[in-house]
Order: sequence, then structure tokens, then C-alpha cells
Amino acid sequence: MPKSQQTMRMPELLVFARVFTIWFVCAGGFRVFFYVGEKFAPTITDVDLIVRAIGIAVCLIICLIYAIMRDVWSYIVRLSRSFRFDIYAFAIIGVWSNYLTSSWLLKVQKFLDGANPWWAPTILVALVLVLLSPLFRTYVSLRRKSSPQFYFLGDDEIDTEEEDLLQIKVLAKDFADTVVASEAHSGLVFGIDGPWGAGKTSFINLAERHWEVVGNSVIVFRFEPLRYAAEPDLPERFLRDLTATIQRQIYAPEFRPAASRYSRMVKGLSLFGFRLSIEPLSETIDELLEAIDSVLKTIRMRVIVVIDDLDRLDAKTVNNVLFTIRRTFKLSQATYILCYDTENLVKGKDEGGNAREFFEKFVTVKLSLFVDSSTLRNFLLRDWKSNEHPFLTIPSDTMLKLESVLTELAEILKSDEATKYLPLIGDMRKLKRFVNAALMMQIEKTDFTKTDFNRRDLVNLMLLHLNYPGLFRRIYAEETEGRVGVYSAKRDVVERNVKFSNKEGFEKMISDNNDSTSQFLLRQLFDVSVLGVMNTDSTNESVLSSRACFNADEYRNLEKYLKLIVRFATPDRQETFVLYQDAVYRVKHGTSIAAILEEPEFLLQKNPFTQEKFWSVLINQSYDLTQAVAEEAIRTLVVYLPRYFLVYRGMWAHRRSAIYNLIYLLDRAGWGRTDGKRLNNTSENVVEIAERIYGEGYFSGRGLIQLLASNDRGVLGWNDLMLFRLHCSADMQSQTYNLRRALIVHNDKSAPTDGLLSLQALNGMRELSQRIFQHFKENYIEQSRNFLTDVDNTPDDAFFGDLENWLKAQDSESNESWQLSDQLLATRSAVKSFVLYQLANREYPNGSGAGCGLYDESGNSDAGGISLKMNRYIFGVCFNPDSDDNIFHFADYCLRSLSSSYFGAVHGKNGYAATETSLAAGLDPDEFKRYWTDFGQRIKEKNLPTEDRRVVTQNYVATYSGDLPYVFETLDRMVSVP
Repeated sequence: MPKSQQTMRMPELLVFARVFTIWFVCAGGFRVFFYVGEKFAPTITDVDLIVRAIGIAVCLIICLIYAIMRDVWSYIVRLSRSFRFDIYAFAIIGVWSNYLTSSWLLKVQKFLDGANPWWAPTILVALVLVLLSPLFRTYVSLRRKSSPQFYFLGDDEIDTEEEDLLQIKVLAKDFADTVVASEAHSGLVFGIDGPWGAGKTSFINLAERHWEVVGNSVIVFRFEPLRYAAEPDLPERFLRDLTATIQRQIYAPEFRPAASRYSRMVKGLSLFGFRLSIEPLSETIDELLEAIDSVLKTIRMRVIVVIDDLDRLDAKTVNNVLFTIRRTFKLSQATYILCYDTENLVKGKDEGGNAREFFEKFVTVKLSLFVDSSTLRNFLLRDWKSNEHPFLTIPSDTMLKLESVLTELAEILKSDEATKYLPLIGDMRKLKRFVNAALMMQIEKTDFTKTDFNRRDLVNLMLLHLNYPGLFRRIYAEETEGRVGVYSAKRDVVERNVKFSNKEGFEKMISDNNDSTSQFLLRQLFDVSVLGVMNTDSTNESVLSSRACFNADEYRNLEKYLKLIVRFATPDRQETFVLYQDAVYRVKHGTSIAAILEEPEFLLQKNPFTQEKFWSVLINQSYDLTQAVAEEAIRTLVVYLPRYFLVYRGMWAHRRSAIYNLIYLLDRAGWGRTDGKRLNNTSENVVEIAERIYGEGYFSGRGLIQLLASNDRGVLGWNDLMLFRLHCSADMQSQTYNLRRALIVHNDKSAPTDGLLSLQALNGMRELSQRIFQHFKENYIEQSRNFLTDVDNTPDDAFFGDLENWLKAQDSESNESWQLSDQLLATRSAVKSFVLYQLANREYPNGSGAGCGLYDESGNSDAGGISLKMNRYIFGVCFNPDSDDNIFHFADYCLRSLSSSYFGAVHGKNGYAATETSLAAGLDPDEFKRYWTDFGQRIKEKNLPTEDRRVVTQNYVATYSGDLPYVFETLDRMVSVP
């Protein structure tokens, strides 16, 4: 048949018959209800007219509400759109036919005349209940609100222009206008090509809003083959859904039979054109398509068929969908829009190029969607705060904590490496997935401003976790629970400079990953050359405590990141560097140090390490302290010394660490009294440090010697002072150049301040030693006070400071045999030995400090005058045998002076034994021999080995019964040698 001709369609007899029957039955039902109601009417004549009116009104209102809830108006509109006057005429014929047949139903009328009149209210109540039941259930369901989603984001497409954050609404409008303006003809297929997450569905939603504006001439049919991919008959599903969509828009009763016939036709077809149907067909497929197209033309409607997610189907299902579309090209009133990603469609196919060409030939007009990184960046920085943003389901306080992470993502998209990140965060779907991962980490419990986490490292690790779980699991296995793998940077010392490098296996691990994006993330996280941390200063704790590549020694940064992502565990506030950095910042801007140290995070009773860490950070940043801050820091540290514990915990004592901090604080901030930056460290400027120590000039009456060893601090103050003095010695090789120069210049301005460290130490320690000895002489020698007795009489809590309860709690939790009571005894022993040894020994500075006894009480002759005075004091006062207590002091001293033997146990215990060298260490050997010669027999007569006493040191425990007899034998041999 020529295209210009068209066969006239046969009448739709079934359609007319159905309309006639429905209206015939409805008219009959109305007549029956009218007869029943007419009989019931006389029984309510006595009822008040108002009551009857209310009852009628209630029934009408219920019917009206039901009609509104059922959207009856849309049915009326659909009927009006159809212009099917023939259908309306057949409805009238059905009603008129019922009237004409009323004379045939005399038996029915007689039956109704004899019926009980109360059937009328019964039927009425039943009908009202039938209508009220769905209304009530609907009302209850609307009142029962579902629990809002507070945390996670769904992958929902946008529906309105207000939600358009990717700025595609203008393009969507132009596309919608183009589709409407293009004349409908068979085979017109538009393609929307874009990667997953580019917003293809959202783009179609916005276009559909514009098609709705066009009026009643467009019907949009959204077909999602992914939902029916498992169904064996996709063409039938397509026709069924298309029929339902059109009938929701307009009344076309003849369309469903035509579509059903077409569906039965295509059942018997395959992709290769072979008819397998066993059903005899009297018409061709083309004829059926013409019938369906004629229906669409009759109702003057344009159908836009949108097929989404085509690229998510397997190859067989894609061919099935394309075959279905191809078979419907006879529908001239239909326009097709396919949404897909070409790369995904051809991926994995042996002939990818041919598949691409075939698909591009199938599509008539193609539109490609792209997502600009600038659009994503604007969204991350500000657009998410708008009222229409997709994060409204997240509480505002959580969003505020999430903002810092989103800002870091925006910075990444702005950086030069943005293109390398786009496969991971290049569209809204990936951004939502990232946000959900951040929420899964319970981000509302993490205040990132109070942690050491580097935002970029955290983002990179989260991206690894999301996109490369196998690689992330390997990192987790190698770098947690104290382990150190190839990802951790190693520390090297090159010419006294600390340098960091990657381990030997790092490059091999990188090359083993074939994916370029994962290689990029690994280098951004762990490659020290990429991060620029190869020459990081060891004092730059802000870097060492934050970057993920540092996961060895005291910096377990990577493990903290991994625990946060996997276990949602944030580091304890007191373990973060940022806590101390913030405290130092506040100190520099006016907050008093004492006030900070009394804050809950820094209370000694909770954790003594916090204050030590605070002092360490403050000292590392003390070069630019102003005069007021430096003065307060030195004063506060000296005041807090007695509050710190001296009892050794292993090889660490808080009070000893505080002395080291005081020395560095003096060296870096104890001079150059200006309100701004420190003056140049010339000899004239740094000499102020010596004035602070000696209490001269501006510091008169408050010199450190007097403050550290004041009477109220007792023997522990002397321990502080002697430790301070020892580490001022240049040969100890501490980095305190300013302090050493100050001591040298104050004593002799002409003395060299550089050169041999031993010579610097000799000159610098002379005046300091003389002044300290003079102070000791005034307090002990001249008053014949026994220093050892004072140590024994010092209360335990003086050794514990403010931390007695904390130390006891630590002791009770420890499984070690070395308990707190023994540690206290060892500390007492250490104080006795250390103070007297430092005052009495005459050691030349050779790496262990210059002995105080090396110098004279005054002058520069260095003839050991102080040592002579100290030996007389020790043997004449401390060990004076006129007192039994002093005899015990001497015995304790001997047992504290055992030395380790290279050949193992000498006395059968611990490998420590008394030797002539160890017993007289730091003392005058001749004075020692004289003492034992004069009082040895007298001491042995006390029968000390029978005493149940012991001496505890850091290295061993000696007893009177087990070790003292061997000590006496050694002493006897020592004096017997001429």
C-alpha cells in the first residue's frame, strides 16, 4: 500500500460494548436505590429538618473527600481531552436503554415494593463505611511520619531547578525545547552520553519539567530496563508500561487492545528475525503498529520515550532493548531518548570499535554531559549551605564538623593534581559516597580542629579505603598494632642532621600496583620527596605529628588515621600535638601559663605527661617569646618543680625532665629582654643568662641558684641544682650555645667561647661551681648538717610531688616486680650519691661534665680546693662514726658504690661487687684510706652484717648480710697496700 494511503480501521466493538454495559448497569443500580430510598422516606418525616440536612451533608462531604482523594478530577480531565463524543453517546444510550427496559422488570419492582424499608439506611451506612475505611487508613498513614534520615545521603536524582547545583538547568531547557520542536517521525533517537554520576537522570528530570509546561500534547514515558533485566519478555513489559503511562494521561480505551495484539506479535520474534510463534496471526506487525500510531494521532499526543541506565545492562539485554525500540519505529508520534555511557557499553567487548560505531549509528542526535571541577568546588565551598542542598538530612552541627573535610576536597579540585583526583571525586555520586564514608566514621564525635590529622592525608586515605579496599587492608595490616611497614618513612642522621627517606621496598610496592590512580594516592601519602619532608627539622612537631608517612618511634600517625577510618577511634585529646600548640599560642597572646596548667587537660593528677609535653612545645617555639612571656615561663617552671615527681619510672623522672626544659628555656628565651624579637645573640646580650643564674643586676635576690636550692625545697632542691649545673657543662654536648657562652663571658670576658668543648666547659663551669659550693658550704658545711640524714628525713610525698595517687595507681596496675616502694628507695639512694659526687669529684670535662671539686673556692688556679673541703665534710660530718646513724650512712654508701663485673657474679649475686676504684669514686682515695684505717675496726665491731637492712639502687639491690662482708674485705685490702 502506498504511504499516502491508509486502510480505514474496523470499529472497536468491544470498547463500545464495555461502555454501554457499564452505564446500563449503573442506571439500573440507581433506579433500585431510588425505589428503596423512596419507601424509607416516610419513616423519617418526624425527624427535624436540620438533622436530616446534616446527615445528607455528611454523606455528600464523605463522597466529595473520597472523590478528591481518588483524584477523580484527573479522570474527568482525561475524558475531556479525548474528545471521544462517540463514547459519550454510547454512555447515554446505555442509560436510555435501561429506562426502555424498565417495563420488563415488573417482578423486580414488586420484590422491591415488598422489601423492608430499613434496607435503605443499611445500604447507605454500608456504602459510607466502605468509603470511610480507605479514608481513615490514608489519614493514619499520613499522620505516621517515617523516621527522618539523619546521617547518610541517598543517591537520589534532582527533580527541580532549585536543586540544580551542577548548573545544568539551562542546557536541560534547551534540550527539552529541541525535542519538542523537532517533528515527530519514525526513528528519531536522542542520546544522552555521560559517565556514571554525571547527572543524566537529573538532566532528564529537569527537561521533563519543561515538557510539562508545553501542555497536554506531550506524554513522557520513563522506561527503566534495569528493573526488568531478569524478565524473559522485555518487549511485552515495554508495551505494558507504555500503555499504562498513556492511559494515565488520556482516555483511550481502544489503545490497550491494540497494544496487546502487538505484544503477542513480538513474542514470536527473535533478534535474528526468525518467527517462532505458534499462534496463528491474521495481521502483520506493521499493521498493528499503524493501529497504535493511529490512536496516538487521534488523541493528538506526542510520546517521549526515555530509556535510562542502558549502560548498566549486559550485552544481551542491551540488544533486546534496542530491538524493542527498533520495532516501534513505526510509531511516528514517538521520540526516543537513550541515557548511557558509551565507554561502559563497549567495555569488555571483543570488537569495541565496531560496537561503538553500531551504537552511534543507532542514535540520531547525541548530547554529551560533562561535570566541571569548578562546579563541584563551588558546591563544596558554599552551595551545600543553601536551603535546597542534598545534605539537609544531616544535622547542622555535624555539617559544621564536616565542613573542614569538604573544604579540603575543594582545595584538591583547585590544585594542579585535580585531574588525577577526578576518577575518585569527579561527580556528585562520588562526593555523596565520600560524605557517607565520613559520616560512617562518626564525624560528629570528632572535632578536627582539636586533632593532629592532616586533612589532605585523611582525604587520601579515605579515598584509598573507598576505591581500593585490598590495598587499604594491606596498609592496615602492616602499619597497626605497633608494626612498621614499607609505608612508614625511616629516619636517618646524616652529619648530625635528621633526614627522612622511604624504605627500600616502597618503590617496588608502587610499581606492583598497575592502577595509575592508586599509585598517585600512595605517593601523595607516603613519598617523602613528593611531600617535601625529606629534610624536616626534628623540632617541627606540627609536621612530624600530623603527616601519615611518619609511623615509627613516638609518632604513630598513620595508625591513628587507620583507627579513625576503620574503628572510628579518635586519639585522646592529650595525645594530640594541636592541644599543646593551641596552649602555646594562647600563652603568646596573653594567657598565663599557670592558668593553662590548671585546665582539666593539663592537670597533673590526671596525666603528668601533658605538662611535660606542653613545656617541650613551648621551648621549641620559645625563640620569639616576648620579655613578659619568657619571664613568666621561667618563673612558672621553677615554681612547678616541687610538684613534679622525682621517683624514677624506668629511666624517666618528671622532675629531671623539667630541669632540662629549664636549661633550654634559658638558652633560647632567657636573654635579650625586649618586647619583640630577641636581640642578636652577642656575648653582651646572652650574659643576661648568667645574671639570672647568679641573681645579679635586674635579677638581684632571685637568682636560680638560690631559688632552686632554697631551704624550703630541702635536699631535692639540691638535686635539682646539681643536675642543672651538670647539664650546663659544654662537654655534655647539649645544644645550649647561648647559655655556655654566657657562663664563660661572665667569668672571663677574654676567654674563648668556641673551640674545644672541654676548654669551654672548664672555663664556663668554674664560677658556677664556686657559687654553688659557696651556697652548699653556708647551708651544710658551716652548720655541720648531715646531708645524708636530711635525705632520709625527707617525706615520701616530696619525692612524689603532686602525683602520689597517680603513681600508686600506676603501681597497682603494673605486673612488674619493681614496685613503687623500691623505686622510692632507689631514688633516695640516687639523690645521696649524685649530689655529693657532683660536689666532690675532680673529673676534668671529658664528656661527662666538669666536677665541682676540680675548682678552688675562688680564683682560677683549679687546684681542687672544693674537693678537699667536700672530702673533709663527707668523712668528718656525714660518716663521723661518733653517731651510729653515720656508720649506717657509710655502710649504705659502700653498698651504693658496687660496680658491675665483666666476668659476671663476683659475690654470687647480681654481678655487682665492691672494688677499690668504685668505693672511692669521686672521693679522695687517701682520705678514704685514712678513714677506714682510723675507724674500720670500730665499724666492724658494730656487727653490721647481722642487720636486716638493704640498699636499693636503680641497677641492683644489696643487703647488709649478703654484700657488706665482701665490702669490708675490699676495704681491708685497700688499706693494707702501702
